[in-house]
Amino acid sequence: MKGKKIMLATVVMAMTAQPVMAFGAESFTDLAGFDWAKPAIEQMAAQEILSGVGNQKYAPSANVTVAEFASMAMRAYGGKDAVITLADEQGNLEEIEKKNGEYWGNATICAAQKFGLTYRFGTDKARWSKPANRSEMAAIVMTIAEQMGNETFEIKRGIESNIGDHDPYVINHYEDLDYILKAYSNGILCGTNDKGDFSPDAYAKRAEAAAIMQRLVDPSKRINVVVKHVPVLTSPLPDGSNVSESGIVYPKEGDIGPNGKPITRDPITGVLGFGNGQKGGIYLGLKSLINGNTIKVGSGAYDSYDNMGGDYREYNGYIFWENEWAMIKNTAREKLDREHPANSTPVGTQADIRGNIVAKGSPDAWFEVIHAFDVKIWDSIYK
Repeated sequence: MKGKKIMLATVVMAMTAQPVMAFGAESFTDLAGFDWAKPAIEQMAAQEILSGVGNQKYAPSANVTVAEFASMAMRAYGGKDAVITLADEQGNLEEIEKKNGEYWGNATICAAQKFGLTYRFGTDKARWSKPANRSEMAAIVMTIAEQMGNETFEIKRGIESNIGDHDPYVINHYEDLDYILKAYSNGILCGTNDKGDFSPDAYAKRAEAAAIMQRLVDPSKRINVVVKHVPVLTSPLPDGSNVSESGIVYPKEGDIGPNGKPITRDPITGVLGFGNGQKGGIYLGLKSLINGNTIKVGSGAYDSYDNMGGDYREYNGYIFWENEWAMIKNTAREKLDREHPANSTPVGTQADIRGNIVAKGSPDAWFEVIHAFDVKIWDSIYK
C-alpha cells in the first residue's frame, strides 16, 4: 500500500480526465487573460501547493472542485506530502479506495476526515469531484487553516456592512456564516464586485483558488479589509444582554478585554467576547457600581453583584454567565442537529464549541455523540 499511496500523492491535484505534470516543473502556457492570478499560480506551483492538469496547462478558468481545493489547503500548511501523511494517520484509505475505485482524490477524502470535512461532503468521489461554491470554499479553507495553522482568525465588528449580499444571501448560508465572516474579515476570500458581494453560491475558478492559497501562506498578499461601518453601540445594548439591574453594561463593546483585544459581540450567538476568542472572563473581577461587590466564578455571584442573571462559570478556559453559556451551547447543538444528526453520526464523534466536527481527543472538543436511554444524542463534555 505504501507505494500506491505515494503514487496518489503525485496526482492529487490532477483533473481526473487529464494527465498531470510534476509540481512546478514547467511554465504554464494557458494563463493569458489571467495576469492578476499569474504570480499566485506560479508561486504556488513552485511551492508544490498546487499543480497543473498536464501539457503545460493550469486550466485557470476551470471550476475548482471540492477535492482540489481541500488538497491545496492541506498543502498550504503541511507541505507537498501533507495529504498522504494525513491519510496515513487516518488509516482507512483502503476502505475509501474500495468504495470509489481508482480516483486520484481518495487520499484527499481520507485526509479530510481529520478536519471533519467528510461529515459535510461524505466519502463518495462524486461529491468531492463537484465544483466548490464560495460558501463551501470558506468552510474548507478556514476549517483547515484554524486546525493546521497557528493563526487566530477573528471576525471584524461590522464586517457585515462590507458584504453587499449579506442579507439575504450570505445569512442564508448559516452553516458557513462563521467561516465566511472570518475569511472576509481577514482578506482571504472577499467580495466579487464593487458592491462587496460574497456570492456564496457562485463556483470559484482554479485561478481564484491559487490566489486564496497565496493569501494563506503569505499574509502580505491578503486583501486589506477596512470595515465600512463599525456600529457604535450605547448602553444598554439593544438586546439587553449583559446589562445589570441598574442598566449599566459591564463592560461594553470596544473596551479592551483580558487578552488585550477589543471586546466584540459574536455575530452568531450575540455573546460579548465569544466571537473574539476572549478567555478568562470579560467581567471577572469587576466591581458593582451599586454595592461594590466583585464578580467571581461560582454559585451566588449574581446575587451579590447586581442581579445580572445566573452564575459566572468556567469551562475549558472560557468564562461566561450561565445565560450566555445557554446561547453558546444551544447555537452549537442546533448546528450539529442540522448538519450532523446524532442518530446518523458514529458514537464518539466530537465537535468544538462552534459545532464543527473535530478529531477525537482534540483539546477543542466540547460535544460528543453518546448513547443515552437507547438513543444517540449530542452531549456536552463540559457540564
